[in-house]
Amino acid sequence: MPKQKYQKIITALLLCLSILLIVAGCSSDSAQKSKSTAAYTVTDSQGHKLYFKEKPQRIISMSISTDEILIDLVPSSRIAAFSRLVDDPGISNIVERAQSVGSRVDGQSSEAIMALHPDLILIPDFVKPEVIQSLRDMNLQVYVYKTPKSMDDVRQCIRFLGEAVGEKERGEMMVTAMDEHLKKVQDKIGKIPKEKQKRIVFMRSNGAYYSPEASFNDVCRYAQVRNALEELHYDKPGIVNQEAVVQLNPEVFLLAGWNYDGQHDPKQMEEELLNNSGYQTTDAVKNRKVYTVPAKHVLCVSQYIVNAVEDLADAVYSE
Repeated sequence: MPKQKYQKIITALLLCLSILLIVAGCSSDSAQKSKSTAAYTVTDSQGHKLYFKEKPQRIISMSISTDEILIDLVPSSRIAAFSRLVDDPGISNIVERAQSVGSRVDGQSSEAIMALHPDLILIPDFVKPEVIQSLRDMNLQVYVYKTPKSMDDVRQCIRFLGEAVGEKERGEMMVTAMDEHLKKVQDKIGKIPKEKQKRIVFMRSNGAYYSPEASFNDVCRYAQVRNALEELHYDKPGIVNQEAVVQLNPEVFLLAGWNYDGQHDPKQMEEELLNNSGYQTTDAVKNRKVYTVPAKHVLCVSQYIVNAVEDLADAVYSE
């Protein structure tokens, strides 16, 4: 290769390298400037830091839980979109209030989310990592929160989300209101000795379901009922076989009233359970103690979880 041509190639490479270094430097300077001018900083459940010069004004919520928490944290004018489940009365506690926000997202299209020009996206940790990363790759402010698995987790989630949207004080007020409601419910229940607490089993259309880390277990404790499935000491979630449930002999079967696909009518599910020959020897079926509670309470992990405690106690101890 001629010396002159070789020198031109070297010069071109050096020029490209210089440009890259300048761009990188500018990007780094921009990031440092963003950090230095931030009004506040938060860290999400995955350790990612988010910097805000001002309170976010176009927030997207990508789960029903954050839909419900967010609407009590900020005015609807600061919410760009809710999740699609917010309009389902079977699982949403804010159907009417949510109408003040026009857009909905399902998490499937990053482009559709980008088109809403969000300045903060609240997303649960059960969403696929590649979806979360694709949003971050678009330079969007993504706050991943840890899905609550207990009453304390719900309190913590409200506080963390309050900090993320710049409404820390409002978050504390929500937790206080939640605790006041819970105290009223527990005062109504009174103190029930453990040996007199009813033993219950949560049922789905395909059988009894148990998860050692489900928020339902905490709901039971606050409602002073015993989740009989905990006696099996399973360490993984799943459907419990019918024989095991019959051996536990629960006093109550509980169903969640959510006809999510048009094929799970709560009343029909009650009748099917009462007429299931396999469960006829259980006290729950013999005494016709099969109760349906609102799924929007018993399955939620927002401030409305307190309503689940009240629903459960009212159903089980109605007499």
